[in-house]
Amino acid sequence: MQAQLVTYPVILHPDNGEYNVEIPDINDDTWIRGTSAPQALIMAHDILGKTLARLETLPTLTPTTQLNLPHQAILHLVTVDLAAFRVAPSDHEHVYS
Repeated sequence: MQAQLVTYPVILHPDNGEYNVEIPDINDDTWIRGTSAPQALIMAHDILGKTLARLETLPTLTPTTQLNLPHQAILHLVTVDLAAFRVAPSDHEHVYS
């Protein structure tokens, strides 16, 4: 299986010790929340993989220079192997980059 790596920006918004996650290029008013930054990034990876693997055409990547980051927001770039998410839907919970 050949990898199909894609990278998208993810913004973490600290909130009372937890992190709200915004994925600008796929965010359809759905936010996720992690109890730590690492957990929030793992959840973002999973959402990116599941969402993008279903699409025929990937959304256009927003350049990080065009993102409006609120005070204290943390920008991360998350890479996902879409091929891994397309192989076996029940297995992708264990595939993290």
